[in-house]
Amino acid sequence: MFLFLAAGTYLMAIAHRPEPSGYMLPVAGFLVLSAMGSLLMANRAMIPIQHAWRRQQDFLAGASHELRTPLAVIQANLDIVRSNRGEAVSDQEHWLNNMQEESAHMAKIVDSLLFLARSGSRQQALNKQWFDLAQVLEAAVAEALQAMAEAGGVTLSIDAEAGIMLYGDAQRIQQLIGILADNAIRYTPWGGSIEIKAYRLLGLVVIEVTDSGEGISAEHLSRIFDGFYQTDPARAKGGAGLGLAMAKSIVDSHGGNIDASSKLGAGTTFIIRLPFS
Repeated sequence: MFLFLAAGTYLMAIAHRPEPSGYMLPVAGFLVLSAMGSLLMANRAMIPIQHAWRRQQDFLAGASHELRTPLAVIQANLDIVRSNRGEAVSDQEHWLNNMQEESAHMAKIVDSLLFLARSGSRQQALNKQWFDLAQVLEAAVAEALQAMAEAGGVTLSIDAEAGIMLYGDAQRIQQLIGILADNAIRYTPWGGSIEIKAYRLLGLVVIEVTDSGEGISAEHLSRIFDGFYQTDPARAKGGAGLGLAMAKSIVDSHGGNIDASSKLGAGTTFIIRLPFS
């Protein structure tokens, strides 16, 4: 707006100024408008750069925050151990276990950060081959996640159309389903259910992960795939807010898309659409 006002003021000024030659006014106007257009184009070009910079800053701030917490816990437990120098190692086991757990948590965060960084720079290599999707879904929820669901009183089931062969990185798709199932288990109360579906639709492979959990409010749905974003940090269930960002990165790398629909108190459905190849 400022550029338009400045240009208009300048053109009005030169329009009322006597010139020795009649061609000076159009030439001056052309130069002013050209400069104004260039500035506007430069401003437009800067917008995505500014947005990317803000996302990077937010990402770094989130990473620093998530790493600072386990480091503080480790340091606090280490101080306790050092203050009890005369005690046997077995007597310090509680504090040492705390440090081990936090170290493992930090390692998981660092692995997630590296995954997202490589995905963003297209350095994440995919081992693509044809695989049976139903088998990968079964492998994704076997043992650990099934045990986690049972411990929380949650029913976890799979309903996959038989014979779906997908061309992609089976390990990454298994990781994707594991992330979504783990997330669903954490936010589904005792007595709830989670269902994983897979079927063909209009030349695509569709995977749905539906839970009967707490649900997500509409104001948060548009940001759940952002790194470190948590709908309610005070109620975070042990995660760093990187899982869904990783899920989206995996889907994107396979040329697909992922979105979510949810209603508070009525559960959430994540829908993944992937091309066959």
